[in-house]
Amino acid sequence: MEERPPEKPVKQVSELDMLIKQISREKLPFKVPERLTRPDLLIVAAKESLAKLTDPNFPGMAVTAKGQLDIRVTTGNAGRALRFMDTLIKCVRARGYRYSVEADGNYIVIRQIKLRVNFRERTSRIRVHDKPYQEYEWQPNGNVVFRLDSRLKAEWQDLKTQLLEEQLPKVLAKLELAAKQEEEYLANARVWQDNWERQRKAQAEWDARQREELKGFKELIDRAKQWKQASLLREYLSAVPDPDSDWLTWARHKIDWLDPFVMAEDEWLAKTDRNDFL
Repeated sequence: MEERPPEKPVKQVSELDMLIKQISREKLPFKVPERLTRPDLLIVAAKESLAKLTDPNFPGMAVTAKGQLDIRVTTGNAGRALRFMDTLIKCVRARGYRYSVEADGNYIVIRQIKLRVNFRERTSRIRVHDKPYQEYEWQPNGNVVFRLDSRLKAEWQDLKTQLLEEQLPKVLAKLELAAKQEEEYLANARVWQDNWERQRKAQAEWDARQREELKGFKELIDRAKQWKQASLLREYLSAVPDPDSDWLTWARHKIDWLDPFVMAEDEWLAKTDRNDFL
């Protein structure tokens, strides 16, 4: 009999790949146009900034103002950045997400998860010879990238067979998966925090109980010493031959003040710690 040929291993499809296929089939405005068409108001504001603002830390770079889309590119790539971001924002909203521009950056909000994003032109470290106090500077190299820049990170750029503009289903799928992973991370963090709080509370209660136990036991020892001292003094008084009656009254009162079972008041010892006599 002929041996049966070994079966080829079944290729496992990742959750990301399945999500990319699912999103690709949806009727979303994935195609990035060659010209801006009915741009979002965020795009209009960013376009004005890119036409007049530059980044002093990155020579040759145009930049948007704070509170606008987070874009930093050369003027030659400004149009490309604006068209990509306009299409992305429209896809984000069509997908049911929210694009939020805040004081500290841009966020794509999926359910309750905020994912920070930005659009950049890459830079290269170039040696400079005309600046006496600077040996290198970062100069734009023409390659653009869209970035997920939260706790989870990812970036998309031109590939050999696919432009950045053709990767919007990948971008949306990754963002959706990142939001899911962040939800799981936060849920696990809450469980850890709850466990830590319970342990901290239990430890605090144990520490408080230990302090009370030590305090109570010390008081017990102190009172036993006070009683022992008072008993010794009474024994001494009984051994004193022919004591003066006034002195004897005085001594007995002092002993009653020290005795933990009597604790008589004494104006002359009111601010004195009984343990000072042990």
